[in-house]
Amino acid sequence: MDEARVSRAVLSISSPGVHFGNDGEARDLARECNAYAASLGTRHPGRFAFFGALPMPDVEGAIREAEHSLALDGARGVGLLSNYGGRYLGEATFRPLFEWLNRRGAVVYVHPTDAPCCAGLVPEVATPLIEFPVDTARTIASLLWSGTLSAFPNLRFIFSHGGGAMPMVMERVVAMGFVDRSLMARVPEGAVAALARLYVDTASVTGASAMAALTKWLPEGHILYGTDFPWGGVASSRAALARLGLPPERLAAIESGNALALLGA
Repeated sequence: MDEARVSRAVLSISSPGVHFGNDGEARDLARECNAYAASLGTRHPGRFAFFGALPMPDVEGAIREAEHSLALDGARGVGLLSNYGGRYLGEATFRPLFEWLNRRGAVVYVHPTDAPCCAGLVPEVATPLIEFPVDTARTIASLLWSGTLSAFPNLRFIFSHGGGAMPMVMERVVAMGFVDRSLMARVPEGAVAALARLYVDTASVTGASAMAALTKWLPEGHILYGTDFPWGGVASSRAALARLGLPPERLAAIESGNALALLGA
């Protein structure tokens, strides 16, 4: 962070999350992770905030930990994965968590993870490089056509890696509402409007074509700086953004202004 001249970071737990088959152990690990994240903020005043780790797919435990973690100093929302054992976020089983978070007007950060269907399909290519962006698109489609995005308008969703493959496949995803018109009743504002409310980060999407896709999809205030650290470097991610040659005010908004507006200081 010092090397990249980054003064403040919002931390989160990446794949594979905190649940490894036992609900009780997952609850304990989520609690430990969140306590550690809060302690970092205490030890380094002004440097760290975080998204609370939740022991999903244990919904009861997730609600309990969300209540606990959001009360900690430095909490700016909660973090989820794109799927849990192949169960995507629009699944009805997860609805009580989103109902609870919606009442709190929470920010929900979503990071992709492996899908059971699709690991190791191309031996020469690490699964996350292609499948993580695709899995992000899957879970966004699940949230959209399950009606979750529309039913809980107080939620602010942030998706990593520029929303994954969604900018490229959005036309196809939206078309599902015309294939099955019963889905449209779940998204009364329209699919395009619902998707335009989402936020994304710039982790691994700092190429010119990727940024062009994001700015065509989303309001400028919905694009946030992300690094993918430790897999992506903080300094290199910031340098890649600078190479895009964006107007100074747009670059400043992506690097900090948009996050400050969404998450606060």
